[in-house]
Amino acid sequence: MLPLSRVKKFLPYIICCIFFIAYSTLSIVKHDHYQSYGFDLGITDQIVWEYSKFDAPITTVHYYPYTSILTDHVEFIYALLSPFYWIWDDPRMLLFLQAAAICFAGLPLYFLAQSKKIKPIVTYALLLSYLTFYGLQNAIWFDVHSEVFGASFLPWFIYFLDKKKKYWCLVFFLLTIFCKENMAFLTLLISGVYFLKRKSKIDFIYIFLSAFYLFIIFAIYFPYFTKLGYEYANTRGLLESIDLRNFFNTSNKKEVFLVSLGSFGFLPILSPLSLIPFIGDLFSYFVVGNNIKEASGLFMHYRVTLGALLEWSTILTLAKYKFFNKWYTALYLFILIIVFQFTLHLPLSYLTKHWFWHQPPAATNITHLLTYLPPNASVVSQNNITPHITQRYNIFTLWPEIKKFKNDSPCSKKVCDWLSWRGGKPTYIIVDTSRNWDIRHFLTDRPIFLDALTNMEKYGEISKQKQIGNAILYKINYKKLAN
Repeated sequence: MLPLSRVKKFLPYIICCIFFIAYSTLSIVKHDHYQSYGFDLGITDQIVWEYSKFDAPITTVHYYPYTSILTDHVEFIYALLSPFYWIWDDPRMLLFLQAAAICFAGLPLYFLAQSKKIKPIVTYALLLSYLTFYGLQNAIWFDVHSEVFGASFLPWFIYFLDKKKKYWCLVFFLLTIFCKENMAFLTLLISGVYFLKRKSKIDFIYIFLSAFYLFIIFAIYFPYFTKLGYEYANTRGLLESIDLRNFFNTSNKKEVFLVSLGSFGFLPILSPLSLIPFIGDLFSYFVVGNNIKEASGLFMHYRVTLGALLEWSTILTLAKYKFFNKWYTALYLFILIIVFQFTLHLPLSYLTKHWFWHQPPAATNITHLLTYLPPNASVVSQNNITPHITQRYNIFTLWPEIKKFKNDSPCSKKVCDWLSWRGGKPTYIIVDTSRNWDIRHFLTDRPIFLDALTNMEKYGEISKQKQIGNAILYKINYKKLAN
């Protein structure tokens, strides 16, 4: 039996391993049940697969097929992850890597708390607050994103910058900024906070490096080396039409402030200087990117970076105010973990639900049908089937549209619901019309999707090759399509 001192030494690693298992299970079961999407797991899988074969990162799944993914985001991290596909070239490898990265990022935060003389019981409470943070849970639930890897490297950068470990600080700085173009903004703000506090040369160096990288990306690369520029800024430009009222102009944004700070008991407020990166991160989404509405709430992956930033602020608060470095703060944080977990119905609670473990018959039917799809065939598929077949050079997303007819209308109207793809000449269409799926999977309402398939089949544009349950493999008739 291990002595208590040895158990305490390994406990943070054990906690991170437990959460790694939980988060891996959460994301992989979801994927196996066809609840992951072409946007974004399918795109990411295709890109990493291409990198692993030393091909250019050209995506055909995207709305703009046959374009480099680097024109959308600057995400070099996927090239660095591609060697893992030499071990297992499967999208579930990405899900494993993402879960591992985000969970073991709790360790540098734990080490930082230890170095600041935070009491052991409080350090464990902080570790659990980070690992159960709503932003992490929602990010894991929503496929794979480069920003999650960036949020995973960021705590290591903070820890090594705090300790002035020059070599490791540089390594994790590069890893962080290479994940996504906006991550350098956070390293700049974090370095700025440290510079204001201690006026150290190393802090100034990372301010300069972060600013220089941002200049290269946003002032040179996007304007002059991409066709559309930076697509996620306000419509008038990156820093045009800045309106600070957009910080709080919707209930979703107010909820983000409340839940984010509340998850750490509002303790970060007592360390206002360290809140600058937190405010800056929300500024980039709420003000600069105000037109991206889905990025203004609690869900998806957009809040994943806040976990590390607020944990860091909380640690600095506890180090400054010894009154809070007590057992009752740990109890306070433990209670908040439970309250937010169940009031927000966060994804970790899904592991206790019967519906989560139950694989719908539709998923079994799709898996069976995929065995009839030729391995290298060019194919267009619905959003939730795409990430299961993306390791090919020509795979496209099925989009809803309408088609006009002067005569011979298959729907007896001048305008019929239809489905299309952008670019390429795929040979097959693969869909599943089960009631298990909704607008996230069909990219339109199910009745419209069904009508579109019926119209295309009546018109002769597609012909049924194989059907298992509601899973259907169609062959595309290009002679009819040309009419």
